[in-house]
Amino acid sequence: MAGGSAGRSLEQTPTWAVAVVCFVLVSVSIIIEFIIHRIAKWLTKKRKRALYEALEKMKSELVLLGFISLLLTVGQSPISSICISKKAGATWHPCNKKEEAKLNRSENTDYENRRRLLSISGSAGESFRRVLAAGASTDKCAAMGKVPFVSSDGIHQLHIFIFVLAIFHILYCILTLALGRAKMKKLETMGKGNKNS
Repeated sequence: MAGGSAGRSLEQTPTWAVAVVCFVLVSVSIIIEFIIHRIAKWLTKKRKRALYEALEKMKSELVLLGFISLLLTVGQSPISSICISKKAGATWHPCNKKEEAKLNRSENTDYENRRRLLSISGSAGESFRRVLAAGASTDKCAAMGKVPFVSSDGIHQLHIFIFVLAIFHILYCILTLALGRAKMKKLETMGKGNKNS
């Protein structure tokens, strides 16, 4: 392969490797679905209707987060190919200009102190994308003097945010269920103590 290529395409990847990745993803999905199904059966058997409804709500929200992630994956190329003016791209940033300049300076200092296996493409003030030193990516928006609406890196970071959001949502729901069960057990023991006295 040429030194400037970003990696093998799907056509150049062995079929068994693609099959293994798909098998793992499908297996994990089936295991999670099985666990949710078993918890739902247990809640129905124990007549915990409110907890069952909470589980169904959690499941529907996770499906929605997955659908949003799928749409981002499918729309990544069209979204990142939309170009806007640099003036519009420089508005409504989460950090003010001083913090942004400080962040850019610290990134440049960190970069200079590391081995130079990766190069940073883009000029100061633009988002940085690390690419292999041998390869150079072409940015059609930069060629027109504009910036992307949302860069590929931004969409990737949004995917990570959605994943973290889903994980914390699951943990929050599990914690809520555990605290609810602990409170119910405490109320049951208090009720039994009042009957005995």
